[in-house]
Amino acid sequence: MKKITLSILLILPLIGFSQIELKGVLTTGNSGTDVWEYIDPNNGNVYAVVGGNGMSVVDVTDPANPVEVSHLTSVPGFDVKVWQNYVYCVTGGSGTAQIVDISDPANPIVVGSWPSSHNIHIDERGILYASSPATRIYDLNPNPTNPTFLAEVGTEGHDVTIRGNRMIDAHGFSGTYIYDVTDPAAPVFLTIITDPNITYHHQGDFSTDGNYLFICDELGNHPQADISVWDITDYGNPIRVAETADPQATPHNLYVIGDYAFTAYYTAGFRVFDVSDPENFFLADEYDTSAASGEGFAGAFGVYPSPVTGNIYINDGSGLYIFGFDGILGNEDASAQNMIMYPNPANDQLNVVLSEENVTSVKVFSMLGAKVLEVNPSSVGKSYSLDISGLSQGLYMVQVNDGKTQKLIKN
Repeated sequence: MKKITLSILLILPLIGFSQIELKGVLTTGNSGTDVWEYIDPNNGNVYAVVGGNGMSVVDVTDPANPVEVSHLTSVPGFDVKVWQNYVYCVTGGSGTAQIVDISDPANPIVVGSWPSSHNIHIDERGILYASSPATRIYDLNPNPTNPTFLAEVGTEGHDVTIRGNRMIDAHGFSGTYIYDVTDPAAPVFLTIITDPNITYHHQGDFSTDGNYLFICDELGNHPQADISVWDITDYGNPIRVAETADPQATPHNLYVIGDYAFTAYYTAGFRVFDVSDPENFFLADEYDTSAASGEGFAGAFGVYPSPVTGNIYINDGSGLYIFGFDGILGNEDASAQNMIMYPNPANDQLNVVLSEENVTSVKVFSMLGAKVLEVNPSSVGKSYSLDISGLSQGLYMVQVNDGKTQKLIKN
């Protein structure tokens, strides 16, 4: 386990350079594949949900001392995603996927199943997208333990990511498809990206403004690019505008929050890219979690950057790693001590009070980093009552005047 600073730093400005912080690591528990986060709405305790040999739950409330509190080997653990108090576990292929209730994280209970897939993603609306074969779409709202089938698109599929009303459907050797899923029961095809210089379209994510797409090529062996960037402002003409290549490693997955792409980079471990200018993105920092080397599938597989807690989880075959990074939304601003937010938890109304300035804007972000609510009060004062009745139950980040940030539990 080693911290690395590449020679690239010699050609980058050091002012404002963001750094990775290792908060904690657990090498004695389950690990190896996907990872996600669960926050207990009753007490605010934080857990990592870890895939590998089945599924395990790790208490990371104190990230310096992570503790595995439960481990189920009777469920698949290739890909795991969390919605409300449920973990959705798939095999990575055919067979049966299972649903686990972790209301009591120390005593998880299998409560349902549905046809398995390679990968899944769940959006803020409670819509589950299961990729390969094809991409099947389910609604979890009627009954989270028995997903309701809505639609199926494509024929291959591999990995899927949802941002707002758009779906990135990575189809392996066939290309990357983008759909409008405003109506998840009737997806609308927007574009396909194919390129002879991309071997395997594994996974991707949008820039925060939605104008660019980052594509990970899992089989992009050198000198082929590992990650390519596409200008998608014109869906009829996606343009490749940037790329990066590492002769010693290949990427698995990345997620973009704000100006950074948090990446599981197999044998290179955890990497953070500054994507504030997507056409000139660069490596901001990295931490090698893996003793393995070379272009292959060993090392860092799963990554989840939480905008709620500020934790970034890497699931490496050697263990679960918990990182911090000063460019992620989840770190509450120190100036938030001058802000009062009540009640919390809240049902319909949230009151925000500032002690030193007027409230000019309030933004609410989901756990996935998506902005779900924004108001700019026309009547300026030091207090504001925000209507949150339209938000689903769960955890959010509330940001006031583009600076002060606190966590919110919505009942």
